[in-house]
Amino acid sequence: MQDRSPIQPMARRHARQVADLHRWGIVTGFLSSLGVMFLRQLYTAIPSCPSGFGYVWEEPDGNVLGFVACAESTGRVYKQGLLRRGVLMALPLARFVFRPSVIRRLWHTLRYPSRVGADLPRAEILSIVVADRARGRHVGKRLMAAAFDEFARRDIGSLKVAVGADNEAANGFYRSCGFSLAVTREHHGLPMNVYVVDLRTSGGIAEV
Repeated sequence: MQDRSPIQPMARRHARQVADLHRWGIVTGFLSSLGVMFLRQLYTAIPSCPSGFGYVWEEPDGNVLGFVACAESTGRVYKQGLLRRGVLMALPLARFVFRPSVIRRLWHTLRYPSRVGADLPRAEILSIVVADRARGRHVGKRLMAAAFDEFARRDIGSLKVAVGADNEAANGFYRSCGFSLAVTREHHGLPMNVYVVDLRTSGGIAEV
């Protein structure tokens, strides 16, 4: 009997562990600052959206050691997610209602798809995180390869990913997966690199 692959489609049951990984692995991100309860609702919503999907690296004992979240269109995923879980996503944000700076940054995040550039692909890698104890096992690249395959299956030829310009490790990882720097923009007052990959010409991710 063939062993079960550790790479599984992201599902509702993974939301708690994925949210915890996101908050641990993307410590400087704005979404992490909104709290783990918000992130759990977000990662419950993404795989339920027609325009969203993701994969997890799930050990036989059920522990999730990495994930990648993706969107055919980031704007559509935001809209579909709000329609499905808008009230539940809003509840953890109630404590920020009297903090204009947070509300302003949330508005900028929602507007990000339209501000990043109409000349860039709509499809996007939203987030990818691998736990420390899984490093050295090529988990990140294997998750990215699964995402590339699903984008291709959906007839999407190119996609983007955004990352802080000062995050050297993440920038290097995306370049190693075949992404090329397209533009550097300001996001929440900080420089953000936007990378693009053309799946039709990239040759995919090398076997690991």
